[in-house]
Amino acid sequence: MTGPDILSAEYDADPYPHYETMRTSFPVYVHESTGFYVLSRYRDVVRALQDPPFTNECYTWQIEPVMGDRTLVQMDGREHADNRKMLGGPLRGGDYRDRVVPSVELACAELVDGFRRRGRVELMSEFATWLPINVMASLLGLPAQDRPRFQGWYMAIIAHMVNFGGDPEVEAAGQAARRDMTLFLGPMIEERRARPGQDILSALCTARFAGGPLTDQQIQAHCAALITAGGDTTVSGIANTVKHLLLNPEHLRAVRADRELIDRMHIEAGRLNPPAHLIMRYAAENADLGDHRIPAGSTVACMIGSANRDPARFTAPDTFDPHRPEVDPARDFTPAGSVVTFGRGRHFCLGAALARTTVNVAVNQLLDALPGMRLEADASLRESGIFTRKLVSLPIRFDVATTEPPTERHSA
Repeated sequence: MTGPDILSAEYDADPYPHYETMRTSFPVYVHESTGFYVLSRYRDVVRALQDPPFTNECYTWQIEPVMGDRTLVQMDGREHADNRKMLGGPLRGGDYRDRVVPSVELACAELVDGFRRRGRVELMSEFATWLPINVMASLLGLPAQDRPRFQGWYMAIIAHMVNFGGDPEVEAAGQAARRDMTLFLGPMIEERRARPGQDILSALCTARFAGGPLTDQQIQAHCAALITAGGDTTVSGIANTVKHLLLNPEHLRAVRADRELIDRMHIEAGRLNPPAHLIMRYAAENADLGDHRIPAGSTVACMIGSANRDPARFTAPDTFDPHRPEVDPARDFTPAGSVVTFGRGRHFCLGAALARTTVNVAVNQLLDALPGMRLEADASLRESGIFTRKLVSLPIRFDVATTEPPTERHSA
């Protein structure tokens, strides 16, 4: 016997019962069709995410072909530290609130304004899916009219990352997205080198790294990574936070009265329904996890969705409890937290702070603009995805507000 098939229709329909089977009966097993070593217990997942001999070399074949060059997620050691420092400045930095938060608030308000007078919205397709793309396009200084194009890149690259079955059409679409990015970004890079602005693309065009400027190929790869990496993290962060608030009226009432609770709702929603259910690592040497040997050269599948529900780490792990003692927003948006939604260790998600801000602003604005927010009676709340996973739809009804909502409230 072997563990659950993570590529099966049954797993895609509802992976959570399979995670319990993994943890109790198959904590480490080889997935037959991919050859991945599947890890499902919290302690094993944390070790593989942060400790040697596990590395990120698996991303060389998984994402580099569509990014066009090496990116932060596949780097280790000094290369990773130096690139993370270079990219971290524009994404965080001392002027983060003044430089980033207004862009998030404006992007959010523009989307909300499109439906707040309507009384209903399909929150996934009309809001959550677009917000992170619009925010990153604004921060990079890319033209607003081309956002549907960026959305296409994002979808093609994400599909390529999870193309474990080697579908040639998915492969071709990923390569086409890469070519289109190269053609689109090439002239913009040339322009920003000559006339840099205050955006992230300009920062990359003027950065000095290893004694010289970044090549066009390196800049394009970093832009592709920024456009895609935080997408599903923020999409699901918004959707699942709103979903759990609407399913738990007592928490919805509490967060309406105290917006400081939004981060708690976000972290707990991400623990129960993480945006990425699987993060991959590569075993550079033999590694022992209890009685199980991971041979050198193996690809390891760290099941985030299972680790976040491990009863050995979280009490009543299948229950939405934003006040659980294991969760602390002050820590869980950092590598020191208990949940592994954003990863762990040196590869902890660089965009966690941006995801936190975006979800915080989004939930605040939705609460302000959509009084009486509630689920449609026939909402199915079905999820889909193996590597990244999100709601297929989130239909919502609300009362039409008679006053203009504020857009400046945020705490992240």
